[in-house]
Amino acid sequence: MSAKTFYALTLIVHEDQSAESIVLTIDKFVTESLHASFGKTQLSSRVWDYELEIDNYPKALGLIKTQCLNQPYDLILQPSLTRRDKQLFIFDMDSTLIYQEVIELIAAYAGIEDKVAEITTRAMNGEIDFNESLRERVSLLRGIDSTTIWKELEEKIEITNGVRPLSKALKKLGCVLGVCSGGFIPLAEHIKNELGLDYAYANTLGVDEKNILNGETIGDIVNGERKAELLLEIAQKHGIDPRNAVAIGDGANDLKMMSVAGFGIAWNAKPKVQLQAPACLNTKSLLDVLYILGYSDVDIKDLLE
Repeated sequence: MSAKTFYALTLIVHEDQSAESIVLTIDKFVTESLHASFGKTQLSSRVWDYELEIDNYPKALGLIKTQCLNQPYDLILQPSLTRRDKQLFIFDMDSTLIYQEVIELIAAYAGIEDKVAEITTRAMNGEIDFNESLRERVSLLRGIDSTTIWKELEEKIEITNGVRPLSKALKKLGCVLGVCSGGFIPLAEHIKNELGLDYAYANTLGVDEKNILNGETIGDIVNGERKAELLLEIAQKHGIDPRNAVAIGDGANDLKMMSVAGFGIAWNAKPKVQLQAPACLNTKSLLDVLYILGYSDVDIKDLLE
């Protein structure tokens, strides 16, 4: 018989939902489906921590994912003793730190939305991999003046709700923060500077002698494998155990960095990613990540002062 381990099961009720009936549902789920007795602590008006013992984490996680499917709440399971030990956070950029997909902004800027959308559809259907889809999209950007496009796009970028206070709180806790994006380095650097992150990695676009995009990338493509490598490189540089790292993203190319980190959070992610990620967060604010780490509203207020 496997030894039981203490876990924290965090219930985060989505905004504008009535919490009372949901809490009763989860009480019953923990008792009847997870077969666990529990202690319960309220972290906010819509967040509760359940302290319980579990002897089969994969089985429990599968039951939790089934329970949460298309529900107005999220359930996050993790070992209770280590969740505040996190020292490194690596974020995806598009549809995570920012609301938009940068390639779509560029396509609109260049008037090539239909062509880019066709490549995106082929990639989503598995007809081409990420590297090939990036090359094809980038080739469509040939001839664009790079001296003007990035400044114009910076003004269109919308940072996701909760990201600024989350970054502030994590920095106050002494965490190392980075963005690893399959997008492009000028905008990743812009986000790094806006949020006070420590690292920014993304793809570099080639230019000619007049700073006109030549339709090619320079150096390693930042795909799923490269994101995982970068997370491990940053952790090693700072002497951080990867088990104390958290990867946060929305796409399939974020799953590998989630797998090498101690914990991964799928943020309003595609269904495939939600099924494979260690945890899912489908709320309106990334500040809710702090609840997952076990911080209450009172704690969060102190962190943001």
